[in-house]
Amino acid sequence: MASSSVRALRAVGGRCLLERTNASPSAASCHGGARRGLVHAESTLVHAESTGSVVQVSTQKHWTAFMYGRERQLLVHVVNSVEEGDTDGVLQSMDDFWGHHFGMKGADSWSVRKGLLDNTMKSKRPERCLELGTYCGYSALRIAQSLPERGKLVSIEVDPLFGAIATKIIEYAGLRDKVKVLTGTVDTKLRRIQEVFARPGEDLDAVRLNFVLCDHSKDRFVPDLELLENAKLIGPGTIVMGDTTLYPGEDASGGGPNLLSHFAANDKFRIQQHIGTDKSSGITVCEWQHVV
Repeated sequence: MASSSVRALRAVGGRCLLERTNASPSAASCHGGARRGLVHAESTLVHAESTGSVVQVSTQKHWTAFMYGRERQLLVHVVNSVEEGDTDGVLQSMDDFWGHHFGMKGADSWSVRKGLLDNTMKSKRPERCLELGTYCGYSALRIAQSLPERGKLVSIEVDPLFGAIATKIIEYAGLRDKVKVLTGTVDTKLRRIQEVFARPGEDLDAVRLNFVLCDHSKDRFVPDLELLENAKLIGPGTIVMGDTTLYPGEDASGGGPNLLSHFAANDKFRIQQHIGTDKSSGITVCEWQHVV
């Protein structure tokens, strides 16, 4: 940074404030939001919004150089552009935001995915739905708005801040009663999934899912489906949808068993539809069938 630098990040009145100073960044350090050392230079406090992003203060490397800047901006955009309770308006606002942010890259694949998800929900009418990978809640909203009266969606997100942003967007869209966002992973939330779905008087071990959307780390698709199967949460009659498309902003690293190959190699799965979206990617919908 030239003459000024961001030297501290503090919470004041529930808002993030950045402290800028003309002194060198090494003039003082920040720990737990408290100032340490004296700085003999003129400084000012500015709202984080005015800088365009919230910067990371930690000296440790993180997977992103910014602290959830675009996801936070998405939430602000939704709240500022749509009336509360307007689900369709929130979805359109999210489409507009990401289309602008990524210059419409991946828009064709995303449109295919939206249509396939909507058609699957309308034709199958699943009551108990599980989403693996909430991110900011877009797919959760699409699923929730198609749920029948007694329907419920549980969405699992490993990142607590993404989960918090998604929860707020879902609440703002008016679908809080239809969706429960859990922070964690499949292996840590198996019992909690059963508890959320269980109806009064129902044995937790009798809970079965009607629909699963795999939308998290692609190397976890097959292992997490196996965890759900071993817990008897999924089985004959369960619809599974997985999207292996790499969308703009996603991490291309990692790998695992190919989802389509996994389905094709098992007699218990009946592939209902597969749409290729890239050279080695695509969206697959299959149904777990009874094997005699």
